[in-house]
Amino acid sequence: MARRKVGIFILMGICILLWSCGNQKKESPKLWAWSHAHTNYSDHQWDSLFAKMADHRIYGLLLSADSATLIRVIPLSEKHHIDVHAWMWAMNRGEAPKDWLSVNALGQSLADKKAYVDYYKFMCPALPEVREYIKSKVRGLTQIEGLKGVHLDYIRYVDVFLPVGLQPNYGLKQDSIMPQFDYGYHPFMRENFKQKFGKNPYDLPDMYTNPDWLQFRLDQVTEVVNSLPEITHAKNMELTAAVFPEPEMSVRMVRQEWSKWNLDAYFPMVYYNFYNEGPDWVGETISKCVKKLPGRKIYCGLYVPGIPTEEEFKRTINSAMENGASGIALFEIGSLKEFHWKILREIAFDSTQ
Repeated sequence: MARRKVGIFILMGICILLWSCGNQKKESPKLWAWSHAHTNYSDHQWDSLFAKMADHRIYGLLLSADSATLIRVIPLSEKHHIDVHAWMWAMNRGEAPKDWLSVNALGQSLADKKAYVDYYKFMCPALPEVREYIKSKVRGLTQIEGLKGVHLDYIRYVDVFLPVGLQPNYGLKQDSIMPQFDYGYHPFMRENFKQKFGKNPYDLPDMYTNPDWLQFRLDQVTEVVNSLPEITHAKNMELTAAVFPEPEMSVRMVRQEWSKWNLDAYFPMVYYNFYNEGPDWVGETISKCVKKLPGRKIYCGLYVPGIPTEEEFKRTINSAMENGASGIALFEIGSLKEFHWKILREIAFDSTQ
């Protein structure tokens, strides 16, 4: 009799567990958006935007704006429970002194020779003055009351390889490393490498592919990033970054080893149309990120103008979420059309997602 009762209780427990699992609501994806400053917006316009975001459960805004705009906007965002993070260009700074700018394998400084576009003014991450400058920028942002975090962008070198879908726009076919786009050869950087390894990079027979020289340059950016969390965390703010699609691609394309960065969250820009890929590639890429950084927050960045239909938008979001993304980040909020908003609302309030 006792055994029979135990068996009945076990069976009841299993039934309850199965019912609970079958009826448990799945958590909706955390939604973010990037936004430019819109300094001409009135308070009413910002308030309307935040109300619309909240209505679609977009509760994180990565805002590129000066301190005055952030100070004005944050109280309006708080009214709608929107977290604002300051979107900060890091290594690419148009105001940087000429002697701080990066140098390519041909010895050409960005001060004298442009790479792809005029606004590429990447600094040398090895320079102490550059490192202190970035720290000072982050410290300044952490003084803004109500700001929830600092979001780094352009925290890398000039593109060694452009995304394959963008190369024709510059008349390029980048099948191998082209010296004019291989950066990180600032005299200070080379001298530091020589002190550590006993050779000038230019003396290496495999200069473009030498693993020590590559790792040395990767480490310079990593050291910059990993010096910043203590600044943001001291003010109870998060540190995040926009990064290239997945760690191995990032190392190859822009010398960005973000899998070694101590961030609170990562925002890989999985802009699949830039790579002549489709929505399924988003899931494959996010899966690689999740495997490389298990347990970390990874928000899948999507390029909204490149997603032309409702069906493709929903399929892309599902592809990311089904492969482990913590949520979705949209570039950028001004690019959202009505059908994008429609799908976001459906997803945000659909308990089956």
